[in-house]
Amino acid sequence: MGKRIGKSQGRWRKTGKKNLSTFDISRLLGVDPGSVANWIDAGMLKAHRTPGGHRRVAVEDLIKFLRHHNIPTPKALETAWVCLVVIDHNPTYLDEMSRIVLERHPECEIIRPADAFQAGFAVVDHKPDLIILDLEMPGMDAFEACRIIKSHEELRDTEIFAVADRCTKNDSQRILQHGARMCISKPINPSELIEVMESAIKK
Repeated sequence: MGKRIGKSQGRWRKTGKKNLSTFDISRLLGVDPGSVANWIDAGMLKAHRTPGGHRRVAVEDLIKFLRHHNIPTPKALETAWVCLVVIDHNPTYLDEMSRIVLERHPECEIIRPADAFQAGFAVVDHKPDLIILDLEMPGMDAFEACRIIKSHEELRDTEIFAVADRCTKNDSQRILQHGARMCISKPINPSELIEVMESAIKK
């Protein structure tokens, strides 16, 4: 849901924050997706469902399953990378943001929801390391969205970087009170963006 770019397909985090689909797991292990579904249905492999009803397995739980059954753990599961969700209404700005990030970190996966509705699903489904949140995103109260994200146990460590065409002192104070790391005015400083992103990578 939404646009996904980057060269990280097939790479997952060691932390367990990333969720994998049955297709992801089947591709990783070289087995039929039906076999993965059977493991889940039999209670052998822990899983949960997304708001859309799709099965998802945390990397941490997959690794436990593999070790319990003496199945070699693919090296891809131990490769560290970062997932970034960019919630912004300006396509030109999204393109520029993506270019800046991928030039420095081509391994990064960038999720670009098409609208506020899809943004909610993207955050819940991908559990990103970093969210860049436009305070002026149509159809969204960005301050309330920030509060909800930071109150969610699985998203508590997610960094939120708020941006606006003009970030006022009041906007900055409000969004920081709701858990954002910072709020700055556009255009964003490339080095500042990379610094925030790299702090998420090092967590």
